[in-house]
Amino acid sequence: MNINRKISKNSSGAVEGLPLQLIIMVAVAAIVLVIVLGWLAPWQDKADLDQLTVSPITVDSDIQSTIVVTAWDTKNNHLEGVVVEISGANVDTQVLTTGSDGTATFTVTPSVPGGTTGNINIVGKFTGTVYTEKTAFVVVS
Repeated sequence: MNINRKISKNSSGAVEGLPLQLIIMVAVAAIVLVIVLGWLAPWQDKADLDQLTVSPITVDSDIQSTIVVTAWDTKNNHLEGVVVEISGANVDTQVLTTGSDGTATFTVTPSVPGGTTGNINIVGKFTGTVYTEKTAFVVVS
């Protein structure tokens, strides 16, 4: 029995069984897609570090000051677990981690020569879906 002969004798030109095979392939592809998206679902809950806000933005030299750093995620919520480091203006380097309210509070006594200004540098580091670093600063006068 010659298959080519059978197909050529088919007056409609269709190959029997093709629609069923196509439906099975589409169903299998849909199932695989659902499984892959299920694996990726936990990543949807993760957020990344978007920005750091600092209060106050200026402090006086040789006066003890409290600096509050707030970390915000990409969904505009406070972000817990950001490692925040401050240094500069003769301030000893300090490292804290933001709490559930997204804040880290530092107490510093910066010092700059009279008549000049300096900066307290702030770096926030966070690993969400990717590793992110954000910076900010406080002016010391």
